[in-house]
Amino acid sequence: MSAMAAVRRWLGPANGYSGPIGIDFALEAVHLVQLSFGSDKPTVQARASAPYRSDRATFLADSEEFRGTVRSALDADRFLGSKAVLAAPSCMFRTLSINYRTPSGTGDAEAIVHSIRDRIEGELSDHVIDYLPVKSRSKKDEKLALVAVSEQSRVISLLENTRRAGLTVNALEIGPVAIARLVGSIDKHRTASNVLVINSGRECSYLTLISDNDLLFDQQVNFGENELIRQLSATLDMSEAMARDLLQRSGLADHSADALSDDALRTLSEIVKPLFAQLAREVKRVCLYAAAETRGGSVSQVYLLGGIARWAGSDRMLESMTNVSVTKIPNPLDPFSDPAASTACAEAAPQLAVATGLALRTEAAHA
Repeated sequence: MSAMAAVRRWLGPANGYSGPIGIDFALEAVHLVQLSFGSDKPTVQARASAPYRSDRATFLADSEEFRGTVRSALDADRFLGSKAVLAAPSCMFRTLSINYRTPSGTGDAEAIVHSIRDRIEGELSDHVIDYLPVKSRSKKDEKLALVAVSEQSRVISLLENTRRAGLTVNALEIGPVAIARLVGSIDKHRTASNVLVINSGRECSYLTLISDNDLLFDQQVNFGENELIRQLSATLDMSEAMARDLLQRSGLADHSADALSDDALRTLSEIVKPLFAQLAREVKRVCLYAAAETRGGSVSQVYLLGGIARWAGSDRMLESMTNVSVTKIPNPLDPFSDPAASTACAEAAPQLAVATGLALRTEAAHA
C-alpha cells in the first residue's frame, strides 16, 4: 500500500462517508466489516476477526471478555466512528414461519402476536419479537410472516456490552436479513424471484430463502465443513489438517489445481458425495416449500457462501444433485474490494458474509 493510499484509508473516503460497523458474533469469533460509500460502489474501509478466548456463550456472558475481544478487533484495522449494526447471535433467537389472518380492525402486529402466543414459553413481555411480512399466499385471506423471537434480557445484555465496548448500536438484525441484503447488493440485476442462499459453516449451515426482496425462510441444517473433513480423513487414513489442505488445493469433480489424477479426484468426490446428498435433500425440500408458499414459484438460483464455497467443484456437485443453478460467492468482500487501498481485502474471507451484509445496511438507507 502506498503512503498516500494509507493516509486516505486512515481518513476515510474523500467524497463520501463511512458506513456503520457490521458486527457478527459467529460460533468461534467475532467478525467486523466497515464499508465506505461514495459516488461509485461501496469499498472496504476495514475488516477484522477476533477469536473468543473461551466459547461464544462465555464471551456473551462475560462483559470484560466481550469488551476486550471487540476492542481488539476494532484496533486491528482502520475502523472509523462508533456506529454499529449487530447481528443477534444465532443462539439468542429462533425464527418461526407464521401463517395468520387479520380480521377487520386488526393489524399485522396484533395478529402475529396472537398467532405465536402458544408457541412461546413464558410471558410475551419477556421477549423481543420482530417480524418480516412475506408476499401473500394463494389463500386471499391468509398471510405469511417470518418472526424472530429472543429473550428480552439477553438482548439487553448484548446491547449493554456493546455500549461498554464504546460502540453505538444503530440497529439489531438477524443474520438471514444481512445475507439477503448482501446477495441483493452483489446481484442487483437478479431476475430469479425465488433464491436460496446456503451459508456453510464449520459445524452447520444455514439455508435462507429469498422471494423477490422478501425473506421467506431460514433454517439451520447439519451440514458443515468439519464433518466433510472428518469423513475424508477417516476414509483416506490421514490427519484432518492434511485432508483440509488436500480439498482446498484440489477441489472436487473435474477441477484440480494440484494436478491430481482423474481417479484421485473421483475418489475425493465419491467420499464426500453422501454428505452433499444430505444437503441436496434439504435444498429440494426448500424448493417444495417455496413452490407451496409462492403460488408455484420455483427456486431457480442457489448461492453458495461460506467455507465450502472455496472448494473448486462444490457448486457443480450440488448443482448436479439438485438440478438448480448454483453460483459460488467464496469471498463476500470481492465486490467491494479496492486493490489500490488495501491488499488485505483480496484475501478470501467467507466467514465475513454476515458482517458484510450488516455493513451494507446504510447503503439501503441512502438508495
